[in-house]
Amino acid sequence: MRRYYEIEGTATALTPIFHGGDEKTGSTPVLRTIMVYVDNIGEVPIPYISGNGIRGKLRRMTMKDFIDSVDYEIQNVKLHHVLFSGGMLESTEETYGSIDLELRKKVRELMPPVALFGCAIGNQMIQGILTVEHMWPICLEYSAYLPEKYWSDRRAKRPIRTFTDQSFITRRDDLRAERAEDEQAVQMKVDYECFVPGTKFYHRFILQIPDELQKSCFGRIMDLFAMMPYIGGRGSGGDGKVMLSYDNIPSADLYMEFLAEKKDEIRQLLQELEARL
Repeated sequence: MRRYYEIEGTATALTPIFHGGDEKTGSTPVLRTIMVYVDNIGEVPIPYISGNGIRGKLRRMTMKDFIDSVDYEIQNVKLHHVLFSGGMLESTEETYGSIDLELRKKVRELMPPVALFGCAIGNQMIQGILTVEHMWPICLEYSAYLPEKYWSDRRAKRPIRTFTDQSFITRRDDLRAERAEDEQAVQMKVDYECFVPGTKFYHRFILQIPDELQKSCFGRIMDLFAMMPYIGGRGSGGDGKVMLSYDNIPSADLYMEFLAEKKDEIRQLLQELEARL
């Protein structure tokens, strides 16, 4: 019996995609890369999209949708941090020295997004069941690690650098208040490495031992992702848009019905959490 639920698919770049690493070539930010061993070639640096970046984006979208769906307004900045960023381990008078199993059970049952993404409430660690894997470009160097059904994709026969290029943005100082009459506005060009439109990425989500409500909550997550299909950076400037194609996406209906039915209980729990933090 399978004790996990897998959602597999692809994301195809419709615009340039930038996902930076820690290195630069001169002043040019480059894509995040990692060495991958390739038979008959050796170690090859392959750029990819971090699963952690995707997970963070989906967490923020899902928590905002959850709070809005129950018509709640967060007053305590710590609760906002817990839900939208995962929180941090800290001791409070209410939680010091003990693990409140009843609270953990109540949070997991009434707040499905927390059950998926996890969080830390005081010293209460709630482990999330959602694993978001890295997005790997379908290319020659990575083809041996892809499921067989993707081997026939023509991209799997092309080198990775077929799918990368350099783009640029310009920044102009338009403030004229403290500039001399004959002084020109400063304009700067910033180059950055990116994946080109048409790059296709292989990707998977894994839910560990989910119940039906948690699977339905994930269906809502994927609905939200489809509404805002952007990955990487510079989304506000037009980069990062992708066409998503995933199999086995569950329906969000059960989750949405749950939020409507349990709205008052969820609001009461959120108030309790704000009082504890």
